[in-house]
Amino acid sequence: MRKFLLVPAVVAAVATPVAIAALIGGTLNSNLSLQRAKFVTGSATTSSTAWHTIPGLSTTICSNHEVSATLSVNISGGAVRFRILQDGGPVMRPGSARFVPGTGVHSFSYTFVNNTGPFEANDNHGFEVQWQSGGSPVTLTAADVNFVYEKGTQAC
Repeated sequence: MRKFLLVPAVVAAVATPVAIAALIGGTLNSNLSLQRAKFVTGSATTSSTAWHTIPGLSTTICSNHEVSATLSVNISGGAVRFRILQDGGPVMRPGSARFVPGTGVHSFSYTFVNNTGPFEANDNHGFEVQWQSGGSPVTLTAADVNFVYEKGTQAC
């Protein structure tokens, strides 16, 4: 009987470090010196499952090191995901954020982070806020995004 108790204990002891090792972290930091906010009001609806840029929330900033972007939205309807693209390519960390508002208008906020650096001696970086429906209609009635960052020095 002791053999049967020993096997689960050994499996748990081996599996726990493996599960913990699967989490890979990192640190981003910056000497914050600037922030920029964009906002939209009115009403926009989508039921598209393709990613689309939300007009009025995209911006270009001259930044170096960490950039934090906090997105706040008022939405109603079905499930929806938001993400922020940096320079038309990588999605800001931790990736897309999914919200399920249900009935009525609900407010949600989420913070994205990423690192920036000079590309071809230029610290200007473009950011696009995008959304995608889960297939049901979703209505956005207001949104803002606030970028906090360290000013870049090259070609700004």
